Amino acid sequence: MEQIRFLTSQDKDEVEQMKQIWRECFEAEDAYLNLYFSLLYGPEQTLVYQQDGKVLGMLTLLPCRYRVGEREADARYLFAVATLPEAQGRQISTKLLAHADCEMQRQGVEAALLAPATAQLYDFYGKRGYTPWFAGRKQVFAPLGNPAESGEIFLQPLSETEYLSERRKIAPKNAVVWGERLLRFARRESELYHGGFYRLIQGETNLGICNLYRYSDNEVIVKELLTEPGRKEEDSVQLLRAYFYDCSTVFRLPAEGEGELSPVGMVRFYREEEFLQDTEQEYLSFLLD
Repeated sequence: MEQIRFLTSQDKDEVEQMKQIWRECFEAEDAYLNLYFSLLYGPEQTLVYQQDGKVLGMLTLLPCRYRVGEREADARYLFAVATLPEAQGRQISTKLLAHADCEMQRQGVEAALLAPATAQLYDFYGKRGYTPWFAGRKQVFAPLGNPAESGEIFLQPLSETEYLSERRKIAPKNAVVWGERLLRFARRESELYHGGFYRLIQGETNLGICNLYRYSDNEVIVKELLTEPGRKEEDSVQLLRAYFYDCSTVFRLPAEGEGELSPVGMVRFYREEEFLQDTEQEYLSFLLD
């Protein structure tokens, strides 16, 4: 028998089945799964598709806020949408998305957001009511090889509370705002991969904040870099390259600035008249992707 439902705190077997979907679809490590299910998982926000009691698909609705100017809308970020490989091709994700859509409308949610994992998925979600909306820039650099004479910087670790406070002040005006619980998970996930939340300091000057990962000894991914007003983004980029001079570096940057824009996320509005405006400055960070 087919069933689509939100989980409860009593669904222990279902959690173990979802972990297996994570492993097969996302190649998730046990350390990551332990972190997610201890810090961010909530049964009331986890939708599953079951056939004869077996979990074949899942979808998570993470609460967030979507800031447009001075207004913040109640929103949900769709995360970990996946179908067990053996059950793919049966429209399970489509059914989960339709159920989630009805539930969000019932709750009065104003916008649903997501970041497709591949370019092909933009078409999949587009056919299910989502519109490309968020843009960003990506810069990739080879290792410098030797320390550059560009001035030393200090990376000061930040808690999720401190990062949230700084991010609210310097993020682009129109942006997704994550809550402290999600930021706590994002910080711990970064630390799991030898990174974290940091304030960039040169001398006595605060340059901005960043969230970075070091998945291997020779690669650094800066998932978010936000600079203080009046400071040049390029200066911070080059300083971080010099700091990690023996690594290749990848920077994911807001739409504002030099460089070619590419889509990074989609939206489905339930009160569209509140949000119709220029989309090039809309900002969806990569704190969770």
